[in-house]
Amino acid sequence: MQDNIDRIVETDILSVGGSGAGITAAIYASRNGKNVALVSKGKIGRSGNAIMAGGGFGIDGESGKELLGLEFADPSFTKKKMFDCIVKESFYLADQNMVKQYVEEGPIVVKEYLGWAKRANQKFFECPPANWIASGLSFTRALVQGLKEAENISIYEDVTIVEVLTTDGKVSGAIGIDIYSGEIILFKAKSIILGTGGFMPFSMNNTVTDMTGDGIGMAFRAGANLTDMEFILSFPTAVVPKTMKGSIYPYVFEYNMRNLKYTIKDKNGNPLPIPEDVIKLSRGGKLSKLVASYYFGYAASEGLAGPNGGFYYDYSENSLKEKQKGFDIFYSRFDNWHKHGYYKGESLAEVEKMIFNDIPLEVGIGAEYCMGGVEINENMETEVEGLYVAGEAGSGVFGACRVGDGLVEMMCQGMRAGISAAKYSSTTNVVEIDNNYLDAVLEKILGIFEHDGELGSTELHQKIQDACDKGFGLIRDEDKLGKALEEIKSLKEEWKNVTVKSKSRSYNFEWIQAMQLENLLTCCEAGIRAALLRKESRGCHIRRDYPKVDHDNYLIKFIHKKKEQGIETYTRIPKVAGMELPKGKKDSVIKYFQDPDLNYHR
Repeated sequence: MQDNIDRIVETDILSVGGSGAGITAAIYASRNGKNVALVSKGKIGRSGNAIMAGGGFGIDGESGKELLGLEFADPSFTKKKMFDCIVKESFYLADQNMVKQYVEEGPIVVKEYLGWAKRANQKFFECPPANWIASGLSFTRALVQGLKEAENISIYEDVTIVEVLTTDGKVSGAIGIDIYSGEIILFKAKSIILGTGGFMPFSMNNTVTDMTGDGIGMAFRAGANLTDMEFILSFPTAVVPKTMKGSIYPYVFEYNMRNLKYTIKDKNGNPLPIPEDVIKLSRGGKLSKLVASYYFGYAASEGLAGPNGGFYYDYSENSLKEKQKGFDIFYSRFDNWHKHGYYKGESLAEVEKMIFNDIPLEVGIGAEYCMGGVEINENMETEVEGLYVAGEAGSGVFGACRVGDGLVEMMCQGMRAGISAAKYSSTTNVVEIDNNYLDAVLEKILGIFEHDGELGSTELHQKIQDACDKGFGLIRDEDKLGKALEEIKSLKEEWKNVTVKSKSRSYNFEWIQAMQLENLLTCCEAGIRAALLRKESRGCHIRRDYPKVDHDNYLIKFIHKKKEQGIETYTRIPKVAGMELPKGKKDSVIKYFQDPDLNYHR
């Protein structure tokens, strides 16, 4: 089988991912004189989820004032307060050592990042306590500037890594495929960093289209553990106009046009039963993502959604002057990155017309981010020696609900992963490739061409999404989850015979997709298994049959380990590093935040 290898690349460190985590990891790994290969399945800076971001990120105001010297920073929002907020927002499920790393090292990498942004001529909107707003592309252009200033980095674009290779439990390399030529590349490396993003199992997302949990699945097969896989963050996402389906403009409007009031109504014109104190707690802030998911989910399960599965934002209580002021504020910020009247390349003319004419906008819920991923520690180490994971592909910081910034997460974890991998690579020798393992991997990925079944990769992907839409969505219960798990198990068997029409390896999307779906199926099975076992509601995991947040019995993490017979799941408590874990129960995920004893302020 090894005759099928077309190229061999030898490097000290392999960093996988063309977005925030992979790029930042490569930069910091290279500073120790190590040779780094940076691999992206798209173009560097235009691949991955960062380009989809509304662009908001921030650090604590104390660091903003003292470390970054920001005049606009509010030092009253201290590191301690940020730590407190993240742990409570995680429903206490965060590993607190991971939160500490985020709080302590986030400002360090953000300070350097802002230097890259300045030298790349990127404009950011500044606001307290120490926050910035930019476009997704503006964010990644700054990262690319940092990459340009680095040394010892070889870049491989349009190459997808499909398997991590190990020998006796240690990283020895990886197999990649040049997407255009179909060439198979063997990367020999002392250490590997996976900054490949998360997984999106649903049909309605506001992410890039290929979030299939590739790094998560590869790390799992290599021997790493997974955790928090049941928690997926969703938030208001456009379904109209059709040209903007999947756009996050409804949330961006809410966050940047706070002077505008609106009422969310069901298909019958009745307001959703969101209490006024919940609206005050969440609207215009990041808790609105959880609140919207909760109320949209329950209303949809009662058959109250509109024809496109959404609910209606009614802005009619605002005067024409108030509406114009809102749009003026929005454009004063976003014209820095987008053509006037547009958001991410799409015209807002129809949206403006509907708002000014008091026509309600139908808005759905799209998945954005998975809190779960590979189990890592504060040095981004996994259970596999020499394997590191950073960003959304990992887990630990945000627990059951992400309110903190994913952009800061990917950078500060990328920085730490790069430093850790470089240190490890300085003290280890290249591990010889296990040829039997290599042959088995090659046989698997090339064997897809030998399949002669009826199920293609695109159809299989749709079946996975359909199963998760029905049973693993916003509001869950025992029956739906059980059926979804059985369906995913069945699809795992069908994957073994997934068929591609073209037998050419050159630019064969079906072939690449078939390999990615193995990863997505792993992620879905782990997530649904944990959702079944978690007989409570917590953060973004909301169960109709177990609505209470149960600290007494379920303040635990479900850990998934690869075994010969499949997935084995066990539990552990979150790691504590400063805040005691609570006891008791709360009536719902909304009541959790309404509890004055929580003493939550963000």
